[in-house]
Amino acid sequence: MRKIVFAALFCALFALAGAALAEDNPELPKVGTPILITPFGQSQDANFVNLLARRAKIDTVYDLHIFAKDVDWSKYKTLFVVLGGSGKGLGSAGLDIPGEVERCNDLMAEAKKHNVAIVALHIGGSDRRGPNSEPFLGYAGDADFAIVRRDGDEDGYFAKLCGEKKVPLYYIEKTNELKDVLPGMVKAD
Repeated sequence: MRKIVFAALFCALFALAGAALAEDNPELPKVGTPILITPFGQSQDANFVNLLARRAKIDTVYDLHIFAKDVDWSKYKTLFVVLGGSGKGLGSAGLDIPGEVERCNDLMAEAKKHNVAIVALHIGGSDRRGPNSEPFLGYAGDADFAIVRRDGDEDGYFAKLCGEKKVPLYYIEKTNELKDVLPGMVKAD
C-alpha cells in the first residue's frame, strides 16, 4: 500500500512541476503563413524545424542560403530564424561568420521593414552554444517571439536578453516538443 501511495504522490508532484513549467511560458503568438524558415549560423537545426512544420502541414518555404534581396517579402507573413552556428554548414554555404552575420542583419531589417513577424528559435540546446553560435544568439533579442530549448539557456543568456528587450520567451524541454508547439502558433485562415 505504501508503494502505491508513494507512486501516486510522485506522479502528482511530477504533474504539478510540469504545470508550473508550462505556466512560466507566455501564450504562443498566432502567426500567418507562408513562413520562411532559414538558419542564422547555418546549423542543421533549421532543417528539423522545417521537417516538423511540414509534418504539421504548415505552409513553409525553407531556404538555407536566402539573401534579403532575393525575398519577395509580400509573399511571407512570418520569418522563422533558427539560431545556431555550424562551421561545416558555413563552409558548405560558402560563407564565413562575418558574411553570415551580414546576411542575417539584412534579413532581419527587411522583415521588419515589411512587417513580417519574426520568431527566433534556438533548439540545439547546449550543443549550439559554442563559439560558432555566439554571433547569432543575439538575434533572439531582435525577434517578436523566441522559442528556446531550456538546456540551451542554463546560463540565463536568453532569459536576460529577452527580458531586457521585452521579447516573449517560450521554453521547450526537448526539441521534439515543437511538433505540438508549431501548429499551435499558426493562424487559422
